[in-house]
Amino acid sequence: MSWHGRARKSLKQFFTAFATLAALSLPATAARAQGHAYVNMMRSSTTSYFYMEQSVEGEWGKYTANVAQTDADGSKKTVAVPQTWKGYGIGTSFGLEMLKFVQVEAGHTFVNVSYRDDALQSLSGSRLHAGGRIVFTSPAVNFEAGAGVQGSRLDYRKQLEEGEFYGSGTYYSLGLNYFLSSHFSVYYQAKTENAHLERNSGQSSVKSIETNSTLMGLGFRLWL
Repeated sequence: MSWHGRARKSLKQFFTAFATLAALSLPATAARAQGHAYVNMMRSSTTSYFYMEQSVEGEWGKYTANVAQTDADGSKKTVAVPQTWKGYGIGTSFGLEMLKFVQVEAGHTFVNVSYRDDALQSLSGSRLHAGGRIVFTSPAVNFEAGAGVQGSRLDYRKQLEEGEFYGSGTYYSLGLNYFLSSHFSVYYQAKTENAHLERNSGQSSVKSIETNSTLMGLGFRLWL
């Protein structure tokens, strides 16, 4: 199965799992009167909580490609070409919350982005991340602020050109988390990320790429 096929399958599984878990959680929530405020109150600051999360993110931003060019006199140079790219990611993460205040997590995201003006110019592959968040609880919704590092391995394609890019970067995030029960919550997260990607193999005029993107995503967490 191609990467795009696996991505579509993962996206379908995400929404199926989200709908199923939400449907199962809501009756239990009503039956036990476990609203968001109640769950926050009952969770202990002396207990650590493990969680698994699934998310879907939309991504867009500035990708600056450093392209090798040859002048008419035969001299070679590298030209920075700014472009607007957009796409999506499907992520899975595992984390630990301590003191009802600090979260640490690591995870993996399937990435598929393309140049806004040329869908045949694309990047797809994997992005790993590790980071932390600070949680501010409230009766209405919990606020989260985080930061971390990431590493990527992405396949670049542009008509007959192709290459494999590796890179690293950082990200910052702000989010909202709402408990539907003590074992299930939904969240919204906005992120900014900056990364540097270097071509490791393949035949392409693009030598490296600098990214500066905004990501917005929805997801759910299973608390163990």
